[in-house]
Amino acid sequence: MILHDGLRVARKRWRAVLVGLLGGLLCAVIITWLTPREYSAQVTIYVSAQAGADGAAAAYQGSLLSEQRMKSYTQLLTGTLVAQGVVDQLGMHVPTAEVADKIRASAQPDTVLLTATVTDRSPLHAKNIANATGEVFTRLVTELERPAADLPATVTARVVESATLPSTPVTPRTTVNLTLGALLGLVAGGALALLRDTLDTTIKSAAQLAQLTGAPNLGTITRDPDMPEHPLTVHEHPHAPRAEAFRKIRTNLQFIDVDRPNKTIVITSALPEEGKTTVLCNLAIVLSQAGRRVVLVETDLRRPRAVDYLGLEGAVGVTSVLSGQVSLDKAIQPWARSQFAVLASGPTPPNPSELLDSQQMVNLLTELRERYDTVLLDAPPLLPVTDAAVLGAAADGALLVVRYGKTTTHQVKAAMSALESASVRLLGTAFTMAPDAGTNRYQPYYSRYYSNEKLDGDHDSTSPLVSVPRQALRPDPTRNGNGHADGGLTGRLPTDTLPDTNSDGQA
Repeated sequence: MILHDGLRVARKRWRAVLVGLLGGLLCAVIITWLTPREYSAQVTIYVSAQAGADGAAAAYQGSLLSEQRMKSYTQLLTGTLVAQGVVDQLGMHVPTAEVADKIRASAQPDTVLLTATVTDRSPLHAKNIANATGEVFTRLVTELERPAADLPATVTARVVESATLPSTPVTPRTTVNLTLGALLGLVAGGALALLRDTLDTTIKSAAQLAQLTGAPNLGTITRDPDMPEHPLTVHEHPHAPRAEAFRKIRTNLQFIDVDRPNKTIVITSALPEEGKTTVLCNLAIVLSQAGRRVVLVETDLRRPRAVDYLGLEGAVGVTSVLSGQVSLDKAIQPWARSQFAVLASGPTPPNPSELLDSQQMVNLLTELRERYDTVLLDAPPLLPVTDAAVLGAAADGALLVVRYGKTTTHQVKAAMSALESASVRLLGTAFTMAPDAGTNRYQPYYSRYYSNEKLDGDHDSTSPLVSVPRQALRPDPTRNGNGHADGGLTGRLPTDTLPDTNSDGQA
């Protein structure tokens, strides 16, 4: 499970892992570039004992003696005595300690062979110092192992392999540095990805959202590059994944409580720009396609956006009806061949919360419930203002819209608390702007499965859902510069797409 979680974090935070990897490689390249090149030359020395009059026995004792002294000879090779001899022999004008630091000695196990290795920035100096080290050491061993001035040495040393001119530097080790840099970079990137994942409290999955709210996620709407330009599904193939997602929400809403149908539903979110208006308008479309009588009421009296999405006028609406200026029949507008009815927000009032909490609003909702099968209320976000909670108290429940990678767990909990404080029933959630990897991969199956079929209650699968030209619904950057789901739309529905209507706004 730990490996699975690690892979999940790596996939989700692959940019952090990549940054760590590139950073590690860059550091390795810089270190390799700044490290001076050094060359190594080595000389091999053979240490042996001299055979005396006792023959084989003396030779054996001498061999044991030479093996026992190998450790001492190794220290002697790297000492200042040998280094001073090398300096004198080569006529070098450098400190003895500096030459001693360049010499490394090792004894091959179970042998009487010594190896002296010299490292220097100059390959020629490395070779000369190594050969001089071998010559000085052999003379020193002879002097030290001579029992008397007129007697031969019991142990002798001689060079069996002289140093050659090195052609390849031993440092920097480019391959090792790059490999180590890549590994350390991956570790650092993984740690950064894990840290960001731990500190990131935004909602990343429908399962996480359902567990947090305790309510079912009714549908997941994937991110679509064309959504800012064409937020409504009327411009998509009827069986496109996004259209299917809204139909799934429609179906799930019908099965939440079959004994108590939810006729009045508040569509809200924790904060702005989470796709609330997009969900509202598309839900009205798919509900009307199923043969239900739907009215969309723009009760976001502070920043109304729904009529802009739908290409309708918002000068007359809810506030006009509540203030008694216009009757409900005259305020309701049909949308696109009377697919569903729309009640715009009307003029912006100075006291939206008090107006929505009035008895007149209760009476308006009661009348709409009697006329229509489903009443969809576009409410402001829950955290900035209390309008949505006020509306929810007079409705059958609320649908909470949550945006992938933006809405945090704290914000969802605060929104839940706002609903609970007003005793508003949370019907479910809608997860918007989710990555398309989990949904679009099924698009080929949709195309094959529905190639020759129609959905019950829907329009022909080979034609648009409604006769609305693309240019009629176009995002207006002046209304909402970020281009997100709650932006406005320019243009109005052409008059030839709207049928003749009677006084109550119905076809």
